[in-house]
Amino acid sequence: MRVHHELLSREQLPFLALWLVLLSIPLAIALTKFAAVIFLLAFVWAGYIRNLRSHVFLLSVGLISLINIYDLFHYHLFADHLGPVRHIWYLWFLPLVAAMPWSRQRFVDLLRAFILALTVNGLIGVAQVLGWHFRNLLGQGPIGLAQTHITFSMMLASGLLLLLFAIKDKKLFWSPSVAVFIFLLLLWQLMFTIGRTGQAVFFILALLVLLWMFPRYRIAGALSVFVVAGIALLSPVLRSRWVQAVFDVYLFFNGWVITSVGLRLVYAHSALQMFAEHPFFGVGAGQFRAAYYDLAQRGLEPKLPPVVDSMIGPNNSFLAYLSELGLFGFVPLIVLMGYLWIRAWRQSEPLLRYVQVVTWLWFVLGSFADTFIWLEGQAIPFAILMAVHYVSSEEETPVTACEGVH
Repeated sequence: MRVHHELLSREQLPFLALWLVLLSIPLAIALTKFAAVIFLLAFVWAGYIRNLRSHVFLLSVGLISLINIYDLFHYHLFADHLGPVRHIWYLWFLPLVAAMPWSRQRFVDLLRAFILALTVNGLIGVAQVLGWHFRNLLGQGPIGLAQTHITFSMMLASGLLLLLFAIKDKKLFWSPSVAVFIFLLLLWQLMFTIGRTGQAVFFILALLVLLWMFPRYRIAGALSVFVVAGIALLSPVLRSRWVQAVFDVYLFFNGWVITSVGLRLVYAHSALQMFAEHPFFGVGAGQFRAAYYDLAQRGLEPKLPPVVDSMIGPNNSFLAYLSELGLFGFVPLIVLMGYLWIRAWRQSEPLLRYVQVVTWLWFVLGSFADTFIWLEGQAIPFAILMAVHYVSSEEETPVTACEGVH
């Protein structure tokens, strides 16, 4: 009864709600917003709102939100109407989670919820391979309940990176063998999806993480870089992708832009063009496509066929903010990301330091390949895990992030 009472106590409810948020993301992201609202209400009811302080979290989130709201009304609620606000709604996790008192056990429970959800989805992926066709996967591979292979492969990459520490730290999971089993399940699922971005980010960061965790093997690790590079060049599947990428670049410089690489280069160039013309407030949140059509009409960018109309948009988080929000949105984002990195690197608790450094690297590296800053499946785990500042030992009284920063 005592455990049940503590679980449902007024102070514990926000942590339970956060657990539901991370549990829902890999399984039913449509429910994540409802879980987030429950968290917000529980946070206010528990009285943690009194712990909020004016620091980088609050100021950066406030500035970015105000700029998005300004754009929303300035552009008269265009066809995408609430899109600009929807794109940044999760940022409020940062100051709120930072104001909560954290213990190591609470943080471990949060990580377990995320890994548990990925594990359940992995088992559903196995069932799909065995013939349980309850949905059309559209050739994306065994992605379970996930919506798209691109975002899910990146989510899998983050889970695998967290499990690397779980295999080493026997306290994170009930046993290292459980962590190894889940790791192999998720690795299998990642390899059989067609989310190439997630696969690339995982292998790059996994190697760096292993070298960081095991200093005595750094010489062998340096040699393994060449081994991995050799596999990437010699593997028939990977080699075909490299060859295709090089051929796409060749086609781009010869006037044919309708390729995977070619379109990315076109959108990157157009984003810089938009920033050059609107350096302070950008073209407006959610207005990239309209601005691209204007550039194409003026002959500054190539006119694209209707078949790629739905694909027009920035494919990089930083270029997205630079082009749509200008310096007034881009600078707060960079300040926030820089602050998160410095604070993560200075963490003294090994688990918290590992999780936040790896989460930051995963999110930033992925942001160069896609608009992570707008994708809930990537942005919400990032915001929640990066917001926790101080993790006390089980014997200590948990303190809030605001109390822990001087």
